[in-house]
Amino acid sequence: MLINFKMAAAPARSRLVIVGRKPVFRYVTASITLLNRGFKEVELVARGRNIPLCVDTVEMLRNSFKKDIKVKNISIWSEEFSMNGRPRRVSYIKIIIEQP
Repeated sequence: MLINFKMAAAPARSRLVIVGRKPVFRYVTASITLLNRGFKEVELVARGRNIPLCVDTVEMLRNSFKKDIKVKNISIWSEEFSMNGRPRRVSYIKIIIEQP
């Protein structure tokens, strides 16, 4: 039995790269893999202290690996929650890159 899958039918979350504490090259590799699988857009999301790592990932992609990548959108926001009875605010960034 052969099953045909279409990339357009894939959920939007499958093109998401969550940037954490691992080395930047892991996220570059994940992004390149998604782009090579046929996704036109990839979302990179980071929070807190990992925001500079997310920006470094996009810059490494643009300058070293895929010269034709464009930054489609950058969103920043923060969420407030309480930890141990004190309010905390955590910043987020989402960078959407696209390949023509």
